[in-house]
Amino acid sequence: MVVADTVVSLGVFASFYALLALGMNIKYGHTGLLDFGHVGFYLIGAYTAALFVLPPESGSPGTVYVVGLNLPWVVAAAAAMLVAGVVGALVALPTLRLREDYLAITVLGVSAIFQRVVQAESWLVNGPDALRGIEPPLTGRFPVGGRTVFGAIAIALIGGAIWAVATWALGQALEMDGSSGTGGTDAARADGSGGQESRATLAGRLHAVATLGTDRLLGDRGGSGRGNRALSAAVDRGRNGYVGSSLLAGVVAGVVGAIVTFIAPVGLLAWGTVVSVFTWLVLLVGLGRYAGGFDAIDYAVTLALGAGYMLALAPMFFLDSLVLWVPLTLLAFGVVIGVTLFLRANWSRFASRPFRYGTFVGLWFGVIWYFPLQVLSSLRAGDAMAAATTLFNNTVWVLSLSAPEPIIGYSRFQLFLFGAIVFLSVYLLGLVVDSPFGRVLRAIRNDERVVSSLGKDPFTYKIQSMAIGSALAGLAGALAALYYQTLVFTMFAPRVTFIALLMMFLGGVGNNRAMVVGAVLYWAFEAATTELAGFVPPDIRENLQALRFVIMGVLFLVLLYYRPEGLLGERSRTGVGSE
Repeated sequence: MVVADTVVSLGVFASFYALLALGMNIKYGHTGLLDFGHVGFYLIGAYTAALFVLPPESGSPGTVYVVGLNLPWVVAAAAAMLVAGVVGALVALPTLRLREDYLAITVLGVSAIFQRVVQAESWLVNGPDALRGIEPPLTGRFPVGGRTVFGAIAIALIGGAIWAVATWALGQALEMDGSSGTGGTDAARADGSGGQESRATLAGRLHAVATLGTDRLLGDRGGSGRGNRALSAAVDRGRNGYVGSSLLAGVVAGVVGAIVTFIAPVGLLAWGTVVSVFTWLVLLVGLGRYAGGFDAIDYAVTLALGAGYMLALAPMFFLDSLVLWVPLTLLAFGVVIGVTLFLRANWSRFASRPFRYGTFVGLWFGVIWYFPLQVLSSLRAGDAMAAATTLFNNTVWVLSLSAPEPIIGYSRFQLFLFGAIVFLSVYLLGLVVDSPFGRVLRAIRNDERVVSSLGKDPFTYKIQSMAIGSALAGLAGALAALYYQTLVFTMFAPRVTFIALLMMFLGGVGNNRAMVVGAVLYWAFEAATTELAGFVPPDIRENLQALRFVIMGVLFLVLLYYRPEGLLGERSRTGVGSE
């Protein structure tokens, strides 16, 4: 089983929900405006984009819609953002001068009206029936190999973007402890951890290699000599967050990858392997920096707990009798949870940083599922080659290796496209919220009387916040239409708003990057519970799937009680404004 394909599909699905949560975060996290009707703008964006890309209506009795403009997806996404943003501002106009709870109730009602109009008016977007025929872009061009012109161009874009984002993320990971590769060791030693300096040095060297010499190129601008290079590198790191060198490195990596894959028969496989391994190394560096003062004992304990939670599922996999595996699974989970709570209450290491421990327990659980669990059946059958092939396929996630030769399938192109949109949105919104405009929004959230006393009109800023957040929801709807290719009014139920709220609180209110984390975690839980539901008889499967919402609610309450700021919390803005 190539589980990398499943993870890629999960990433595509989580991308537009991350945008939906990001729009909610702009409204509530940064401005304090609670919008219970956020799904209404998601609906507007989806149907607007669909009408822009659909061909003119042919009069078929199966599918009827008001207009089909047959325009490119870029235009459709822009129109979806514009229409959703304008509608969001207009809906907020009558209520924002009143209390915020009036806005929440009004927008909830308006979103229900939007859904009912779509359902009732058959001439508009096919009424209660599905709106079909939405054609994603470039579907006929995929899958692609390396030895074609279009394939080389696609590889240059995809590989360059992945390399640029990974290099930027590596730089951000190095900045977690305020250094670019050598700092942070004093804090680590103060925590009692040894050997952090060597890991930091290796991480810094990895970043130096990943930039492909572009940091030196930037350092040479404006003069020559080591001093100018150091000054320019410091400006690039501090002000732009490694953006300049990362973008240049992405361009270089994309061009080199396109050339190699175009001229060499095994070039695509080599390129995919290098890019995939690089992303895994960046992930390891980021986790190592997040671990802080972890030592071998901490890693061993979290690994044991992660393996314990995985083993607790063993009765479900190996026992056919429902009467046997249900109580055994519950008993096993009870034991592991009891051990976790005991360590949380009685072990100082765990008690001092419980969420960091919990994060690594979950990560070990995922690692066990992603790598060794996938080759267990092959190893039990004595087929070492099949096990090695599965491990290689899951490691080289950039490529689809199920075909006779390596290819880039459309799902991976969608992941690249959606991921690039999410990354760009998070980056641009980071600039917005760190600007004077963003500081006014946060001041309104904290106490709008202070804003009024300084001569600013809170009402104007609230309208703009509603427009920006609603436009992001519209963009999420456009991507959803591209992904699903079919729209039904039931997809836009009020629960979608509360899913976005859950993602926001899960990641961290007021933290734009945390919206991506919240979306991925939520849909990972959804996918895992859906897969586990396949082990139960069909007659009780629906009840089990409903039970996951109860479990999710309990976990959410636990999170709000013990960590109301979310897993990542609100990003610190110390020094913002002086950068």
